[in-house]
Amino acid sequence: MDKESALTTVESIMTRPPLDTAGPSKSIQDIAIQMKEKGRGGIIIVDDDAKPIGIITERDIVRKVLAEYKDPKNVRASDVMSQPLVTVGPEVHVSEASLIMAKYNIRRLPIVVDNRLTGIVTLKDLGKKMYEKSRREDPELMYMSQFPLLAQ
Repeated sequence: MDKESALTTVESIMTRPPLDTAGPSKSIQDIAIQMKEKGRGGIIIVDDDAKPIGIITERDIVRKVLAEYKDPKNVRASDVMSQPLVTVGPEVHVSEASLIMAKYNIRRLPIVVDNRLTGIVTLKDLGKKMYEKSRREDPELMYMSQFPLLAQ
């Protein structure tokens, strides 16, 4: 990554609260409904003190519930969530965040301060940052992006 990206922190690109969370006792069916209604691919699981303790993604639901022929109404978030949760602080640079996401093969990186969820960065956020940067640096790409049909 270049100098500009290396100096950009995740705080500048993260999605901020309100964030979609659920408790560990919530059913997978209710979580799937929540994900559908909110248009999310993952939900952070928080304990009674709002401390993030895990994450459930669409992939988790498919692999750990549906493919195992389990009833989503009877499976709890705590049974399916991926843990321990990989998190970073808001001061972490975008380049470091992308390396962490690649190392752990994750698409969502929660941002935590004092055990509190303060945001989330996704691969989409990182891709958007890289796209915006490349548009500024490449005049032809900037011109083409103004005419989406030409860019296809």
